[in-house]
Amino acid sequence: MRVGLVIEYEGTALHGSQLQANARTVQGELEAALHAIFGEMKRVHLASRTDAGVHAMGQVAAFDADERLDPETIRKALNRYLPEDIRTRCAQRAPDAFDPRRQATYREYVYTMNDAPSAPAVFRRTEVHVRHRLDEAAMDDASRVLVGSHDFAAFAGPATPDGASTVRRVESAAVRRKGDRLIFTLRGNAFLHQQVRRTAAALVAVGRGAMNRDGFESLVATGGRGAASKVLAPHGLCLNKIGYNDEGSCGLPQTPAQAESL
Repeated sequence: MRVGLVIEYEGTALHGSQLQANARTVQGELEAALHAIFGEMKRVHLASRTDAGVHAMGQVAAFDADERLDPETIRKALNRYLPEDIRTRCAQRAPDAFDPRRQATYREYVYTMNDAPSAPAVFRRTEVHVRHRLDEAAMDDASRVLVGSHDFAAFAGPATPDGASTVRRVESAAVRRKGDRLIFTLRGNAFLHQQVRRTAAALVAVGRGAMNRDGFESLVATGGRGAASKVLAPHGLCLNKIGYNDEGSCGLPQTPAQAESL
């Protein structure tokens, strides 16, 4: 059977999501835990790549297993063997052909900044301190420029392959303040390497008054590859949710039997 998982992790001590030799990664830890449960290697497929230091509340994974254990038993067993900075939030049986990356309809990221006079202590690992009071209304207004299909070459990081399309579709973008915390939420079909972090940095420039809305719009529309050169730190970024068609209880695609039972 195909098992789908919703995973959360605190990325501080992780070298990203994808398997790497001699480094702790989300995929590596998941596969080690599955080996401990099943006594054999299970290849895990992840929906979205996250860099070192980036967090997730809604990463999605899938793997194949026999039916000796049901998904809920697997979830509990995984959380027994996984380190404390990775947890399986939900598990369900998925369609046999479920591909968590290719079948995703959207990805939602959240970047959190803090513009208090002093850097945060309690949330220092999950939000980035900005040394200037920011104008969230100006940032929110500028973020609306991102909505729609655009060539986001200006926000492409160095790992974006040469010759690859840099056109992406953004469904929604917003900046909201909660006290000293500013939360930038971006939802789209897919994102380029460092796109969200570079976009957040450009919006900080708007919030500081160093760039106006027209300048931000020009950067989006005509900026050359990597023109948005400032990149905010990875620890402010969190992969919040990945969406699919025909979602079941875990927010993942249902099998035909699951759909018929509703």
